[in-house]
Amino acid sequence: MLAVLNFKNLVDFELQKQFLNDLDNAEVQVDLKIAPTLPVDNDHDKFEVISQNLTIKERTVGEISPSVLRSLGITTSFIGHLERRKSLNEGLLIVRKRLENALENDIKPIISVGQYSNLEMVTEELDILLLDQKITKPIIIAYESLASTEMGRALYSIDEIRDVHNTIRAFMKSNYPAIDYQLILGGHMDEVGSPIASAIGYDGVLIGDRYHTLEAFQPVLDVLNNLSR
Repeated sequence: MLAVLNFKNLVDFELQKQFLNDLDNAEVQVDLKIAPTLPVDNDHDKFEVISQNLTIKERTVGEISPSVLRSLGITTSFIGHLERRKSLNEGLLIVRKRLENALENDIKPIISVGQYSNLEMVTEELDILLLDQKITKPIIIAYESLASTEMGRALYSIDEIRDVHNTIRAFMKSNYPAIDYQLILGGHMDEVGSPIASAIGYDGVLIGDRYHTLEAFQPVLDVLNNLSR
């Protein structure tokens, strides 16, 4: 099972680094990817450090380039995280440019969708991003209930997240059958939601910044480890 843990800008960076160091001594059976606020060296054995963002190909200021990620040994990056898209008004065409840059530089993208609750709009998001892209290696698609993330509680039913799963799977099979992908679920995921996501058929979960220490995260990690055995 895949688990992506994404810290946000309000989490103290020293706490983030301590979390990573503590995980080095923990039992980690799950395929764990962690995105600190700023990327650090991807030199840990039990988990993979990934990036929260990747720039477009054109010259910009203050964004993370593929060469920075390569120098840190990072090969996976979020592309258009939903909270970033909402707070910074990033449109899908900008996100598409980020995806192009990732693919051209062999960076595995985590593509976020779910800004709109309407399932047709979710697949429309995907179609805008994936159409005519040269995708020859595995990618990750993250569906996130943005409202649940913002409100700090699960605002969806099991039927709703099952419908999302089935709709995205059917869309990818019908429109992009050659793309190898993993589908993960975000939106207030924890030790309760993770087994539900796994039972429905998601390949993993996306977890936000509620857990600032390994001690707080341990109940979730225990469940994820059990699901991965």
